[in-house]
Amino acid sequence: MHREGLRCPKCGSMRISIVAGGQFQLKCMDCGYTWSPNLVPSGYIEVNGRLIHWTEVEAAVEKLLRELRDALEGAVDCEGVKAIIARYINVLDADRISKTVRNALVQAEPNLRLKGRSFMEKYSNSVIECVNGYLNWPPPRP
Repeated sequence: MHREGLRCPKCGSMRISIVAGGQFQLKCMDCGYTWSPNLVPSGYIEVNGRLIHWTEVEAAVEKLLRELRDALEGAVDCEGVKAIIARYINVLDADRISKTVRNALVQAEPNLRLKGRSFMEKYSNSVIECVNGYLNWPPPRP
Protein backbone atom coordinates (compact mmCIF):
# COMPACT_ATOMS: atom_id res chain seq x y z
CA MET A 1 0.00 0.00 0.00
CA HIS A 2 1.44 3.37 -1.02
CA ARG A 3 0.80 6.32 1.32
CA GLU A 4 1.52 9.82 0.01
CA GLY A 5 3.80 11.69 2.41
CA LEU A 6 4.95 8.69 4.44
CA ARG A 7 8.61 7.83 4.03
CA CYS A 8 10.80 5.13 5.46
CA PRO A 9 12.98 6.70 8.16
CA LYS A 10 15.84 4.41 7.12
CA CYS A 11 15.98 4.64 3.31
CA GLY A 12 13.43 7.36 2.42
CA SER A 13 11.28 5.11 0.26
CA MET A 14 7.60 5.91 -0.08
CA ARG A 15 6.68 2.27 -0.70
CA ILE A 16 5.20 1.61 2.73
CA SER A 17 2.85 -1.11 3.94
CA ILE A 18 0.91 -1.65 7.16
CA VAL A 19 2.01 -4.65 9.22
CA ALA A 20 -0.84 -6.89 10.35
CA GLY A 21 -0.91 -7.54 14.08
CA GLY A 22 -1.62 -5.89 17.42
CA GLN A 23 0.49 -2.71 17.48
CA PHE A 24 0.23 -0.29 14.55
CA GLN A 25 3.45 -0.67 12.56
CA LEU A 26 4.65 0.22 9.10
CA LYS A 27 7.11 -1.66 6.91
CA CYS A 28 9.25 -0.39 4.06
CA MET A 29 8.75 -2.50 0.94
CA ASP A 30 12.24 -1.58 -0.31
CA CYS A 31 14.59 -2.09 2.66
CA GLY A 32 12.32 -4.08 5.01
CA TYR A 33 12.65 -1.68 7.96
CA THR A 34 9.68 -1.87 10.37
CA TRP A 35 8.69 0.95 12.75
CA SER A 36 5.86 2.37 14.81
CA PRO A 37 5.13 5.92 13.64
CA ASN A 38 4.68 8.75 16.13
CA LEU A 39 1.06 9.69 15.63
CA VAL A 40 -0.54 12.83 16.99
CA PRO A 41 -3.86 11.90 18.64
CA SER A 42 -6.95 13.21 16.91
CA GLY A 43 -7.83 16.73 18.00
CA TYR A 44 -4.32 17.60 19.17
CA ILE A 45 -1.70 19.88 17.66
CA GLU A 46 2.01 19.71 18.34
CA VAL A 47 3.16 23.11 19.61
CA ASN A 48 6.79 23.61 20.61
CA GLY A 49 7.19 19.88 21.23
CA ARG A 50 3.99 19.55 23.31
CA LEU A 51 0.61 18.10 22.35
CA ILE A 52 -2.17 20.61 22.95
CA HIS A 53 -5.83 20.16 22.09
CA TRP A 54 -6.92 22.42 19.24
CA THR A 55 -9.63 24.01 21.40
CA GLU A 56 -6.99 25.19 23.88
CA VAL A 57 -4.93 26.62 21.03
CA GLU A 58 -7.93 28.47 19.57
CA ALA A 59 -8.93 29.83 22.99
CA ALA A 60 -5.37 31.08 23.53
CA VAL A 61 -5.39 32.80 20.12
CA GLU A 62 -8.65 34.59 21.00
CA LYS A 63 -7.36 35.69 24.42
CA LEU A 64 -4.05 36.86 22.97
CA LEU A 65 -5.85 38.77 20.21
CA ARG A 66 -8.10 40.52 22.71
CA GLU A 67 -5.25 41.41 25.09
CA LEU A 68 -2.98 42.64 22.30
CA ARG A 69 -5.70 44.68 20.61
CA ASP A 70 -6.53 46.46 23.87
CA ALA A 71 -2.86 47.10 24.64
CA LEU A 72 -2.03 48.23 21.10
CA GLU A 73 -4.93 50.68 21.06
CA GLY A 74 -3.17 52.32 24.01
CA ALA A 75 0.13 52.24 22.10
CA VAL A 76 1.85 49.94 24.60
CA ASP A 77 5.64 49.77 24.24
CA CYS A 78 7.71 46.78 23.10
CA GLU A 79 8.24 45.49 26.63
CA GLY A 80 4.48 45.51 27.21
CA VAL A 81 3.90 43.54 24.01
CA LYS A 82 6.57 41.00 25.00
CA ALA A 83 4.98 40.58 28.46
CA ILE A 84 1.63 39.74 26.87
CA ILE A 85 3.16 37.30 24.40
CA ALA A 86 5.18 35.61 27.16
CA ARG A 87 1.93 34.38 28.73
CA TYR A 88 1.09 32.43 25.56
CA ILE A 89 4.49 31.17 24.39
CA ASN A 90 3.88 27.68 25.83
CA VAL A 91 0.54 27.25 24.06
CA LEU A 92 1.13 28.97 20.71
CA ASP A 93 3.93 28.61 18.21
CA ALA A 94 5.77 31.58 16.71
CA ASP A 95 3.74 31.48 13.50
CA ARG A 96 0.38 31.70 15.32
CA ILE A 97 1.68 34.45 17.61
CA SER A 98 3.01 36.46 14.68
CA LYS A 99 -0.30 36.16 12.79
CA THR A 100 -2.27 37.12 15.90
CA VAL A 101 -0.11 40.23 16.42
CA ARG A 102 -0.78 41.29 12.83
CA ASN A 103 -4.53 40.72 13.32
CA ALA A 104 -4.47 42.74 16.55
CA LEU A 105 -2.73 45.60 14.72
CA VAL A 106 -5.41 45.56 12.02
CA GLN A 107 -8.13 45.65 14.67
CA ALA A 108 -6.39 48.45 16.60
CA GLU A 109 -5.74 50.49 13.44
CA PRO A 110 -8.84 52.75 13.68
CA ASN A 111 -7.77 53.97 17.13
CA LEU A 112 -4.13 54.28 16.11
CA ARG A 113 -5.10 56.38 13.07
CA LEU A 114 -6.49 58.99 15.45
CA LYS A 115 -2.88 59.70 16.43
CA GLY A 116 -1.94 60.27 12.80
CA ARG A 117 -1.11 58.08 9.85
CA SER A 118 2.63 58.56 10.31
CA PHE A 119 2.41 57.48 13.97
CA MET A 120 0.29 54.46 13.07
CA GLU A 121 2.72 53.25 10.40
CA LYS A 122 5.81 53.75 12.57
CA TYR A 123 4.14 52.15 15.57
CA SER A 124 2.89 49.14 13.58
CA ASN A 125 6.34 48.58 12.10
CA SER A 126 8.01 48.87 15.51
CA VAL A 127 5.57 46.35 17.05
CA ILE A 128 6.18 43.85 14.25
CA GLU A 129 9.95 44.33 14.56
CA CYS A 130 9.72 43.90 18.35
CA VAL A 131 7.69 40.69 18.07
CA ASN A 132 9.86 39.24 15.32
CA GLY A 133 12.96 39.90 17.40
CA TYR A 134 11.38 38.37 20.48
CA LEU A 135 10.28 35.25 18.61
CA ASN A 136 13.34 35.14 16.34
CA TRP A 137 10.80 35.15 13.51
CA PRO A 138 10.90 34.47 10.66
CA PRO A 139 13.31 31.58 11.15
CA PRO A 140 16.58 31.85 9.20
CA ARG A 141 16.56 30.21 5.79
CA PRO A 142 18.93 27.29 5.22
